[in-house]
Amino acid sequence: MAEEPDVIGYDTPTDEKYRVYASISFAFLLLGIGVPLWWYTTSVPRVPLPYSGIEGLSDLEMKIKTKILIAVVDKRRAETLTEEIRKNFEKAELFNLEVVYEVISNNLVPAGTTMNDLKWISETFDIEKGELLLLEVRSMEKRVLVGSRRSIYFSSEANSTHLCEVLSQWILQDKSLALTKNALTKPTEYSLDTENRRRFPPSPAYDILLTVVNPDPEKLNIEWNLQNIAEEYIEPFVNELSLVGNFSVKSQWLYLVQLGVIPKEVPDSSPLGRHYALTENVLPLVITPLEKKLASQVSLHPCINLVMYMVPCEEAPLYIYTRKGQRSMMGSNAEAFLSPRWGGVVIANPLSTACEGKEGNKIVSVNPDESSIMGVFHVQLRLLLGLQDLHPISGVTVTPPPNLKPRDWELDGLLRIRSVEQLTSAKLTLQSLAQLLGEISNIVITDTVGDRIKRALDCVTRSADLLKKGRLEEGFLLSKEAFVAAEKAFSDSSLLALLYFPEDQKYAVYIPLFLPVLIPVLLSLRNIRRYYFKPSRSENLEAQGEEEEATKLKTE
Repeated sequence: MAEEPDVIGYDTPTDEKYRVYASISFAFLLLGIGVPLWWYTTSVPRVPLPYSGIEGLSDLEMKIKTKILIAVVDKRRAETLTEEIRKNFEKAELFNLEVVYEVISNNLVPAGTTMNDLKWISETFDIEKGELLLLEVRSMEKRVLVGSRRSIYFSSEANSTHLCEVLSQWILQDKSLALTKNALTKPTEYSLDTENRRRFPPSPAYDILLTVVNPDPEKLNIEWNLQNIAEEYIEPFVNELSLVGNFSVKSQWLYLVQLGVIPKEVPDSSPLGRHYALTENVLPLVITPLEKKLASQVSLHPCINLVMYMVPCEEAPLYIYTRKGQRSMMGSNAEAFLSPRWGGVVIANPLSTACEGKEGNKIVSVNPDESSIMGVFHVQLRLLLGLQDLHPISGVTVTPPPNLKPRDWELDGLLRIRSVEQLTSAKLTLQSLAQLLGEISNIVITDTVGDRIKRALDCVTRSADLLKKGRLEEGFLLSKEAFVAAEKAFSDSSLLALLYFPEDQKYAVYIPLFLPVLIPVLLSLRNIRRYYFKPSRSENLEAQGEEEEATKLKTE
């Protein structure tokens, strides 16, 4: 019997099967490959960050352990001094003092001992960086003598009050350190003191720019070898601070640069019958024209400006007056002022003998006293870098710095200050960055940024742990590394790469393209379900009954 031909418009089971297979392939390509691929290619790459660890920095305890060894002859006096000093600093916010004593022989420090002998005797004690020796010298005339090393010498007349005052104000600076930390953490509640506002902020490197200003080179010749002066006076000092940062010493000459203000002529009883005056309130106006010519912004690092302005004979002598109308004399022929976090200016007057008999356009050669002027620069540089100005304490004497270098205990104090600044700044930077990245989801977090954040977090915790153990130098170096890593992560340019293309714009662009394709594919899923999950006989009869009832209702 011959096979009946297919009726036109009737789908055979084979055609239906192929149509279902085509729908499955389209759905798989679009939903299984296309949508995930689109999602992956349009998603913002974000490296996972240790948010919990950064949040835990709020509870990080910052304590600096400092060992103080008291060496005295009498055991009872040693126990008394130890207990009183420990009790005096037990409420210090950032210090954990380990005060111990050692009873020494009467013959260790005999009468007539010189300062050099005391230095040699103090070196017999095992004193590390960040630690301190308090050595009793009964025959000493001074009540308290602070040495250039990590030693304090005191006589039998000194008591714990005198020693605690020296420790608090000069050596440990416990109140200034606590204020530094609190002012950085809560700037609305605490304000920085004079030393904090004057000190340059922490940085891995600094530029020191030594500038000599000659306002009238046609009439004034300054006989200075600026390069040799910088190498002799500036570089030995900053080399001792190489642990704090990398210092680059530069020098330059500026010509035809005026003060920017007109000094006031004041009559006096001098042979010239007059001098010129600058008041303190106009000193900021002196810096403005200098700043435009100094070229201090040629580097990314903070620049410490040390400027000497040579006064022409026509305006000499030029003096600075305080607001109370008193002269502010810094040297025999030098006047100076300091600008916080900018630098210092020395106004050098030529000798009166150099300007005498000056006629017409005759060139006057001057040779300023370099030791006096560089001494002023040295004092200004110490203040700008954070070496504190030692306020006088009654009955306390301090030995001068050795060869214009910082004292050992001053360097320890600077490391403590920088450690607190760098740790606090790194902690706040990490917390601000974590909050920013958590709130804005379309900021790219590259592997580099993620590694810097993780490195900074690790260095902060390790540095705080080392400082708590009394390892000052290692803790400082890790705090410096944490500060640098946190700043680099926060200022990374990749963090702003996709801020111009937020999520709502991404969906607004791609949904009109995908929706027309998705609708037929989603509808074909119903046919696929019917093909593989055919309804039962009862479901067919129920569907047929519903169809007949609907037809009957239409007919009526």
